[in-house]
Amino acid sequence: MKTNQIAGRCVLTCMFVYLLIQIYYLSNYVIPSAAGKSWREFVCLFLIQSVFFAVCIFAVFLFFIFQRMKRDRTSPFEALLLVNEEGKIKKEVLLQDRHSFLVTGAKNGKGVFIDSMQDPDADRYLYGVCNLAGGCWYFEVLSAGRPVGLRRGTDDMIYRMKEGMLYQLTAADVIYADTYKIVIREQKNIWREQNGSDSL
Repeated sequence: MKTNQIAGRCVLTCMFVYLLIQIYYLSNYVIPSAAGKSWREFVCLFLIQSVFFAVCIFAVFLFFIFQRMKRDRTSPFEALLLVNEEGKIKKEVLLQDRHSFLVTGAKNGKGVFIDSMQDPDADRYLYGVCNLAGGCWYFEVLSAGRPVGLRRGTDDMIYRMKEGMLYQLTAADVIYADTYKIVIREQKNIWREQNGSDSL
């Protein structure tokens, strides 16, 4: 959002400077030399100026549409951390260029996994699915057989998520499945070891 604002202000500043230069050129050169001459120069100048501003406005319009589409397809979070009952990070899942993932569990109830939508393990229990839409992540519980909890921000309560409902996730939310929890990592451009990170 900040990048869009800076780009928009730069474009508007350039257009304003160009308009000032145009006014200066008209008042000091074109108008004094136009006495008794044809107004064709004025007409051509204003036509060129109109085309220039139309192109600028159209370019800004296209730029903001492109940025909006890019933002809607980009994850606001950097990664997910799958933490076991001992508080140890079992897996880190990077979310760059990812648009969905599954939260699954072992049939015996011991162990939680984050799997790709393209290659799910048929032998695992399906807790729910998480999809990226409009630049936001939404979690949906797909089965009520095992409870899935959600803690909002600094709230001390863990709420049981209902089957079939969409829950928008924020950076401070924590998802609970079995004895595991899924923590969202929002920080950008941090260094990490390649062996300690897994992609879906």
